[in-house]
Amino acid sequence: MNPKLKAKLFRFSFLLNAFIFFIGGLGLLEEGKNALAILQFVTALFNLFMLLKKLSPKKRIALNYIILILNILVAASVAFDYYFMGKEKIKYLWFFAAFMYTVALIVHIRKQRNSEARVH
Repeated sequence: MNPKLKAKLFRFSFLLNAFIFFIGGLGLLEEGKNALAILQFVTALFNLFMLLKKLSPKKRIALNYIILILNILVAASVAFDYYFMGKEKIKYLWFFAAFMYTVALIVHIRKQRNSEARVH
């Protein structure tokens, strides 16, 4: 894949995540679920931080770990919220999203370890 296109897709995905989590947080505020709303707002903010261009590679790696962990927490919390509300099918989508973010985190950790092993 073209590196410029890949970079644009990554930037778009962080922007899209930030937008989705921000809108989700607004809905949760309206429902009085303030803790879940704050988690989504914080996650949206961290996703936006990834759009900053002047981050060092080490900070970018650490930020990516934080974002993946926050995305897992948000997806799982939304899934459980739907579960406790008695929703039938939508909760499975959010459980799947939490699972996929977990897979992405594991892949990211493995890639980082392999690249560090090659350097040393």
